[in-house]
Amino acid sequence: MSAILTPRKLPTQARAKAKIQRVLDATQAILNRDGPAALTTPAIAAESGVSVGSIYQYFPNKEAIVLALYEARLAEIRGEAGEARDDGEADWRAFFRKWIRQIKERENAVGYGLSMSAAFEHFPRLAEVEPLHAEQMADRVVAQLKRFGSTWPDEALFDLAIYAYYLDATTWRYWTLAQARLPQGVDRLVETVIALLAPALEGGSPPPPPYAPRRGFSRS
Repeated sequence: MSAILTPRKLPTQARAKAKIQRVLDATQAILNRDGPAALTTPAIAAESGVSVGSIYQYFPNKEAIVLALYEARLAEIRGEAGEARDDGEADWRAFFRKWIRQIKERENAVGYGLSMSAAFEHFPRLAEVEPLHAEQMADRVVAQLKRFGSTWPDEALFDLAIYAYYLDATTWRYWTLAQARLPQGVDRLVETVIALLAPALEGGSPPPPPYAPRRGFSRS
């Protein structure tokens, strides 16, 4: 990760952690209310009640604050994806339909909405952390495909899973155009992913290599 996005220090005491949380909550509030163009360190300070000087003790700039918020939201989404390891559902189609909808609902619940998507476009350096999240989410899809009996090689399953993950970007672009999280976006995403995964779970042959490479990011 670029040094200009790396936090200057990590909070260790409960009081400092609470202060950081106020900064992140304020950043989210400004993004939701006013959009990324209105986000400045003084604005975050005014919203959070944390002085600019205190903010700079932890973050070198506003981009680093947005990155910390972005990473926190992605971690919460991955947590939802990781919880559905085995819910007893024997039908893979029913499982994936439910799972994808739960993940999209979790995005909304933790505040990952159109404002965060707009921030991603406004602060392009946020893209530095996205491939790590993509691989971690793809790993969760691969685990479920194996659980439901897919015999495709790991490289082919990862290739399929990472493609399925990036279909979600199309949903976000559609919502950005509509300026609303229209429910048909999730409906279409679910059915497209189901169709994409079917060959791996219903006896289809994997495509021949080469496959999309794993970049080797650490997993969680």
